[in-house]
Amino acid sequence: MKIIQWLIVIIGIMLIVVHGFWSDVFKVDGVTILILFILSIPFVAQYLRKAKFPGAEFEFKEEIRETQKLVQLSVEQAEKDERAGEAKILPFETFKLSAVRELLDSDSVLALAALRIEIEKKLRTAADFLDLPMRDRLSISKLIEAVSRKELLSFEQITALRKIINMCNKAIHGSLISREEAREIIDLAEELNKTFSIGYSIDFSPNPDYARHGLICEWEHCIEWMPLTEEPTEYSCPVFGHNCPGGVERVSKCGKTIEDIPIDRFMKK
Repeated sequence: MKIIQWLIVIIGIMLIVVHGFWSDVFKVDGVTILILFILSIPFVAQYLRKAKFPGAEFEFKEEIRETQKLVQLSVEQAEKDERAGEAKILPFETFKLSAVRELLDSDSVLALAALRIEIEKKLRTAADFLDLPMRDRLSISKLIEAVSRKELLSFEQITALRKIINMCNKAIHGSLISREEAREIIDLAEELNKTFSIGYSIDFSPNPDYARHGLICEWEHCIEWMPLTEEPTEYSCPVFGHNCPGGVERVSKCGKTIEDIPIDRFMKK
């Protein structure tokens, strides 16, 4: 196929040259040029995507810088809350990025596609737990809006996520992006992980490594988003009071009390 594409372009150029020097032998009119152009599109298109146009190389740089400022504000707020003893930064990743980084070495665009999938997966899991209406039909942008209305994320976190997803979409749909820029976008998601406090993660899946992370159970990282009744029920966590995502069976096997919360969890530094 590539050989044919090359032949089309070469023959086209030769015919134009012949017309330029020996117009009586071969004449090219507007229709001929249009046909040659159409025939060359399959060959030329793959290079247009890689071409650098004036200003294109700054397309991502500016958006990355804007997103960095938003993420930094969120990180600073999380650190401020931790210093005040009001919360403690989550000791594990809300967005799992190890597989994303592995892809980065081989294909930057594929890595950003994987990042987008990871963010969407977390948002959809949260939407399921929150029983959001029509959640299966919501696009990722609408999911962010729906989750934001539940106040699971700050304004800076929401805006940063939107920008990260927007940059991923641009790269997926053909915008030129360097590996370093892709790495910076993934770094933004990693920094965003530092903005979630214990109990307030939007990762609504059980954490099997909770003991290694110094947590009480596999649901502590997101327990504060669970329903809280005025009077305890069979679903209520014996430590935090919120309904346990693991259900009645998990509550009956828990065996923990409020005294199991580490004494330094909310101590001021």
